Order: sequence, then structure tokens, then C-alpha cells
Amino acid sequence: MTSSDKDFRFMATNDLMAELQKDSIKLDDDSERKVVKMLLKLLEDKNGEVQNLAVKCLGPLVNKVKEFQVETIVDTLCGNMLSEKEQLRDISSIGLKTVIGELPPSSTALAASICKKITGRLTSAIAKQEDVSVQLEALDILGDLLSRFGGLLISFHCSIQQALLPQLSSPRLAVRKRSIIAIGHLVMSCNNSLFVELIDFLLVELSKNSSTSTTRTYIQCVGTISRQAGHRIGEHLERIIPLVVYFCKMDDDELREYCIQAFESFVRRCPKEITPHIGTIIDICLEYLTYDPNYNYDEDDEEAMEMEDEDEEG
Repeated sequence: MTSSDKDFRFMATNDLMAELQKDSIKLDDDSERKVVKMLLKLLEDKNGEVQNLAVKCLGPLVNKVKEFQVETIVDTLCGNMLSEKEQLRDISSIGLKTVIGELPPSSTALAASICKKITGRLTSAIAKQEDVSVQLEALDILGDLLSRFGGLLISFHCSIQQALLPQLSSPRLAVRKRSIIAIGHLVMSCNNSLFVELIDFLLVELSKNSSTSTTRTYIQCVGTISRQAGHRIGEHLERIIPLVVYFCKMDDDELREYCIQAFESFVRRCPKEITPHIGTIIDICLEYLTYDPNYNYDEDDEEAMEMEDEDEEG
């Protein structure tokens, strides 16, 4: 792995990968340290194929080494994510996703320790990072973490939510979309007071309706929360439905689409609480079943008026 020949480095890493995938391999402390150190160094290799192999090795390695070494791997990867080298940032974010994907759910203590190590770094990168590519990767990894280990991160839920909510009004659409996904995973394990705080925030922002673009994002977020949290949103529907109905009547096809998707989710996930509003939803759906977004209705009205004028003159 220390060879100046990239082919040797590639073959050595490939052989290591094959060994790590065997159940029989056992590493002593010294070997663990050397292997971890070497693989982390190879993440910065000039050769892309060597880098990719090194990052793949991290998955099986996580299950073979002691907790201290896993923490070293995670710390290094988190640090690399703030690097000025774009390629190193990319490969390190893949590395973090690989490590999270391989953390054994049975070993709760290890998973909890690693998750806590990563989470603080990620929320900081999301809230303070000016580089959008770093922000996007951090949001992506945070979504993965919450999806797999949301229940182990209860002490971080509040700071995660505080980091995510301002991103819903980000000028970058990709940042907003990934924030919605992360919030969707968060509501599956957060406590009720945090859930109420989230719904209140969205309702206040929707009431302001400061721009159609952010309104679309907030409606999308409400729909995602409903899909992920299901019955939890039921008790808030009386406050949510009038706003969604109002925005459904605005002249914006994309916004209408998100509103109808939200209605679908409410009906599917909260059938009891939505019952009083079914009539309204059916009326809206019937109206838009006959609506053609490519047809110019204004022109039609003008032609009808012109024909009426001609009839009167005739």
C-alpha cells in the first residue's frame, strides 16, 4: 500500500478487501491501527480507483476493529468533509455513508457513540457552512443517520431541528429538498413537544406566505411529515387543512400539485381526523380533474365575448 506504483497499491487494497470480507480474519491492536491508518491515507490517493477501493474497505472494517478505531475513522472522515479538496470531500462523505450503513444495529453502544460523534459535526456543517456542496453532503448523511439510528440521537433532536428549519428557506432548492427528507426521518423518532414546535413553525411560515417558492417547500414538508409520522399529524389537521385548501386555489400548478399530494397523505394516514374535510377534498379533486394546465382559459373567454359581440351586431 505504500508502493509508488499505483497498480501495487490497488492490488494490495483489493487483497485487504477480500480478507476483511472473511469471517475468520482477526486483527490484533497493532494491525488494527496500521490498517486504519493506511486506509485513511489511501483516501487521499492520487489514483481514483485506489481511493474507491479504500473507501469500500471501510464498511467491513468497521465490524472488525475496536470502537476506538471506528471513532478515529469517523473523526478523520468528518474532518476531510471540510477539506478544500473537492475529491477528498466527496470520497469522505461516501466513507461516512458506508460506515453508517455498516454499523451493526445489534451493537447499540457502538452505534450510539459513533452517531453522537458524527451528529454534532454534521449539524454544525449544515448551519454554518457556506459551501453548498458540503451542506448537501452533510444533509444527506444526517438523513441516513436519522433513518437508521434516529432513536439513539434523542439528545440531539432539538439541535438537529434547529439546524434544519432555516434550510427550508435556502436559496438552493436542493438544500431545501434534502432538509425535507431529513425532517421526515426526524419526525419518526422525535418527542411530541418537538413535533408540535415543528408544526407550529410550518403553520406560521405558511400563514406569512412570503414567497410562492418557499410556500411550495413548506407544503411539501407538511406532506412528507404526514407520510412519515402518520397519525401524529392528525390532531393538527384542523389548523393545516384551511391553509392547504387556500393554497390549492392559487394560480400555481406546482403548488397545487403539492397540496393535492398532501391531501392524499392526510386521507391515507389520518382517515378518522380527515373525515369532516373529505367533501372539500373531493370538490377540489373533481375541479382539477377537468383542468388542463396547457389550455389557455383566458383566450377562450375572450373568443366567447367576441362571438357574443358579433351576434349582437348581426
